[in-house]
Amino acid sequence: MSTIKIQNDKGRSFTVKIVRKGETYGLNNRLTHDEDDALVEFYDATRTGFGPEGQFVSRYYASTLLGEDTFSSRIRGQGICLQGDEPAWSIDGAAMEVVEAFTESNRRGDA
Repeated sequence: MSTIKIQNDKGRSFTVKIVRKGETYGLNNRLTHDEDDALVEFYDATRTGFGPEGQFVSRYYASTLLGEDTFSSRIRGQGICLQGDEPAWSIDGAAMEVVEAFTESNRRGDA
């Protein structure tokens, strides 16, 4: 698994993790990802009492996050709200560009 740290425009730090096919994820890593489309997970890195990455916030398929699937209305380089009831859990456009590049690199196996 590959991870990066990003910071939104409000100064909140997040850990972003890529989960590829065959890798474990979820609560206590009890699930195994069995699809070709990688998962992209977001954790609030300021909430350290939840594990090494921080508090789990949200998970997306890479194709959805990158606006590649038929169900996605995401526009590349645009910000994203990770959870509507928590305003601090949003990623601005500049930080999402970093996440998008990281996701693409990991899908190709460059990272």
